[in-house]
Amino acid sequence: MARTFVRQESQIRPSFTYDDTLAAGIALQTGAASIEGDLNSLRSQVKRATGDANWYAALSGRSLATVHTDLADIEGKKQLRRVQVLTDVSVTAAQNFELLSVAGAEAPTLVAAVALSQNGAVVAQSALSGAGFLVHELIELAGQNAISPKNLCIVRDSTTGQKIQSAGKDVFALLQYESTGADGAAFDDTSAGARVKLSFVILNAGLDDLIACPVGDIAGKTINYAYVARINLDAIPEDAWLPLDANFVDQATAVDVTRQRAYDNQAATPVDQLTSAFLDLEAAGIKWSIRDDLEAELFTVLEGSAGGTSEVQVKADVDVFNVDAVINDFNAGIRARTGGTRPIHVGVNDGVLESTAGDLRVLGAAELLLDDGNQTGSTWAQTSGIKLSDTTAEWDAFETAFGEVSLLNAIAQAYNASSEAKTYANVTADANENVDVSLADGNLDVALPDMSGGSFLQDYDVFVNGELMRPGVDAAANNDYYPGTTLAGAAKLKFEFKLKTGDVLCVIKKIA
Repeated sequence: MARTFVRQESQIRPSFTYDDTLAAGIALQTGAASIEGDLNSLRSQVKRATGDANWYAALSGRSLATVHTDLADIEGKKQLRRVQVLTDVSVTAAQNFELLSVAGAEAPTLVAAVALSQNGAVVAQSALSGAGFLVHELIELAGQNAISPKNLCIVRDSTTGQKIQSAGKDVFALLQYESTGADGAAFDDTSAGARVKLSFVILNAGLDDLIACPVGDIAGKTINYAYVARINLDAIPEDAWLPLDANFVDQATAVDVTRQRAYDNQAATPVDQLTSAFLDLEAAGIKWSIRDDLEAELFTVLEGSAGGTSEVQVKADVDVFNVDAVINDFNAGIRARTGGTRPIHVGVNDGVLESTAGDLRVLGAAELLLDDGNQTGSTWAQTSGIKLSDTTAEWDAFETAFGEVSLLNAIAQAYNASSEAKTYANVTADANENVDVSLADGNLDVALPDMSGGSFLQDYDVFVNGELMRPGVDAAANNDYYPGTTLAGAAKLKFEFKLKTGDVLCVIKKIA
């Protein structure tokens, strides 16, 4: 037996037609005539957003969470680049090392970076300090091989700009940090403080290691040098990848490194990523946002993992949220109009469309239709389902018949109007014409029903021994019977003929 669904707020049915091929545009918002149409709009948008063949398929690309993680990793990736110091450094006679003066702008302007996680000028920390630090050392911060330590500096003659050589081999220098200096501290000129020096080196005969440069080949020279700086990927200046000779400038006098310059330099060239990458938001409340030309936020990733409040936000200044995915999979359902007084949840509770506060109104711009899977294969000809109404006149007719009441109220009224309550009563004593006949008058064995409601002439049928009697308003009507002394409570009737003991009355009451 078919079931009638009368509680739409809890028994809304699934879409009959699933369509994720709707074209993008404002028609997705204005063209839907039903919840099914709205859901198909969302299916089409999610399909475009994911880029997959079907809106319900598993994501074949990166999710927003993965993109967030990858971008955090990329932004925080450590990079090494050359930073040029154009201040002339004169190497003291009879020595193959040189203490760099901070006051004289010879030392790097960045802080000391000893640990691999520290940004700054990459140095190897000596075991020496004070007067003992004023010697040549071969101490290195290990790099990819023995001849490429990370604290290796390029050296140039400050006059000619050419490489300085010793026995046909290029002269380099190792940037070294006093043992008393702290990782991440600024260099200084204090004895036994955080001083920094260059120890000049060349390749050995086997070209597989570094050895001290002979004093005679470097002492008395005036040089410029380029040291190695460790920075995050998002701090790399736009000129970082220019050839060394075209970028021989001091970091102190170069333009500041900004993401704007990095973006400008990137232009329209895509970044191809073959391995996983991450953009980490390291503290609660930190966000990553994309803004429009008026600097209004359009898309924001907000960190809130500690309190379970991390969000991916599409902000209010977005004019159109165009999700053009093959599959639009909202695993936890959809919450709509959460800023209003009557928010709607779709699928938040499994299989339920609900208003979490106030009324739920289902409105079709044209007609509202209800359908379910049982219609398929039935003899029902209207394939789109059952209409709520066909014309405006039907609403008027409903109001005339029942008033502006609920469907349940109208159904109850219609049911009650069609109900018939029967009362049988035996005549227990002869009753002359035009006298009250009732239980109270001692001539019936059962009380007649209340007959004061509705129309006495239209809403009650009275039978005597199976014969239908004709009612009258009063005795003057000269019909079969008419109202007695009272119709309220247990009704009394008067008949225009004599009733005899053993006669049977039947009263059918047509209203509740």
